[in-house]
Amino acid sequence: MRRITSRAPLVALVLVVSILAAGCMSEAKKHLYKAEDLFEKKDYEAARQQLLQAIKLDPNLLDAHKALANIDEQFLHNDDEAAREYQAASALDPTDMKLLQKARYYRYLKEQEEEGDKALDEVKTGDIEQGMKDLRAALLATRTKETRAHVSKDVADAIPIIVAQGDKLAQQQKYVDAAKTYEQAIRGYILLAEAANQQKIAPEADSVLHEMTVAAGKAGAPDMTSAVLQDVLSIDGSNKAANMELAQVYLKQQPPDYETAAELMGRAGAPKAEVDKLHEEAKRQEAKAKTHRR
Repeated sequence: MRRITSRAPLVALVLVVSILAAGCMSEAKKHLYKAEDLFEKKDYEAARQQLLQAIKLDPNLLDAHKALANIDEQFLHNDDEAAREYQAASALDPTDMKLLQKARYYRYLKEQEEEGDKALDEVKTGDIEQGMKDLRAALLATRTKETRAHVSKDVADAIPIIVAQGDKLAQQQKYVDAAKTYEQAIRGYILLAEAANQQKIAPEADSVLHEMTVAAGKAGAPDMTSAVLQDVLSIDGSNKAANMELAQVYLKQQPPDYETAAELMGRAGAPKAEVDKLHEEAKRQEAKAKTHRR
């Protein structure tokens, strides 16, 4: 008799917990059903809020996680939230291959963003060349607009850090290192243009182009900037700064290439008199060469 009495409170507690759990489940499903109605009316944000309430009441409500993942992905384009919900849904139903594939896909996208962040950290800690290589690799690996935007921001954040380091090296009269560092910043601008499918380099790159060629000139190695300047022009052929700076490189060659410099300065919008003067000098040099060959 005593044993039955001692168990009575425990049985009552179990019944109360069961009733409360059933009530929560019922309330959670009410929110799920409201979300379905709102979804049919294309009120996706309101439907999302109802689903969040359902999950708050019952974190194991699989249909709510699946519906929320679908709305976030397909209609609200909230990739981070969609990723979280696909992960939760897949954990609740590991046998659903579609959920598993979605969870893996979004995990991969997150890894891409993390790779970009790690590369930015490399730049911040001074490993600029490796950081830019890794940023380029991360950007090329992106599969969605969202991840591309995330890694592009990492590149954009890296550029001023690199320029500041180039300025510091130039002040220390380490001109070769300064020119190489400025080049990495220019590579960053090229990456951003490529990622955005643009045929223009950001105008902020103009001053960096100039500082790069100045540093290379002071180092006595103006040719070291040729490759990156040509890369800029392969994307943005009308870029006045790149055309002008590359013209100066050709003028500093031994012997100077006056004809190529004249063409580049013409593209850069230099005064006609200056361009004509270079063409005339090119003709004189050609005449001298012919006389020498005779």
